[in-house]
Amino acid sequence: MRHITVLNHGLGAVAAELFSTGILILLLYFYYRRRDSAVLPFPRKKRFWYYGWAYLAGLFFFTLVWLGTLGLNAAAVHSVLRSGAWLWLLILFFGYVIQGFSEELLTRGYIVGKLLKTERTYVVVIVNSLVFAGLHLMNTGINGLAFINILAFSILLTLLRLRFANLWVASAFHSAWNFAEGPLFGVPVSGGASDALVLKTTSHLGFDLINGGSFGFEGGFVILLVLLIAIAGFVWWEIQRPKIND
Repeated sequence: MRHITVLNHGLGAVAAELFSTGILILLLYFYYRRRDSAVLPFPRKKRFWYYGWAYLAGLFFFTLVWLGTLGLNAAAVHSVLRSGAWLWLLILFFGYVIQGFSEELLTRGYIVGKLLKTERTYVVVIVNSLVFAGLHLMNTGINGLAFINILAFSILLTLLRLRFANLWVASAFHSAWNFAEGPLFGVPVSGGASDALVLKTTSHLGFDLINGGSFGFEGGFVILLVLLIAIAGFVWWEIQRPKIND
């Protein structure tokens, strides 16, 4: 999910986005790490492990959405990979890493960190998720189902942030999800450009409830099903974990 149009085609636009977002990240990071590290938890221990498996998880879950939508004949796909695309792919990979961090610093970082000091956990999850979904209300093609899907996505990421007490996991999952959605599979990202570099996925008309229409797959029922299964699986695991440890 992304709430602003980022990384549009053109090296200048990419460089500008990387620079501006990178500066924002550095300012937020150094300000709160020195004053209140609990707001932006980036523990160094196992950081590569956390980021690595969470990134793979983000790729995996969006791939499920993509395969499910194709399986329901709601979209078609063709290759757009060119020999010179690898440089762009690398640039967009790091671009989405930065973009994922920037949104997580604001939502699962600052907002969650502040709310945890005064509110109950369920209030933190609900308020943060509503704010995150609200940031997408101006996106092209947004509708009620898309809003619910973004809300569910935010709930999942907030649960991950709370469970692992760091932002590595949520940031990696978020970045991988968007990278798979745009450059890899060529699907519109939250109503924005797809930045297709490997595959280009075209939604079929008349299947908006499945493929999300102009908003992209994030506006369809397939993603809602995948996210609800992921949330339910996470909650089940948390309930069973004490029994397993015993």
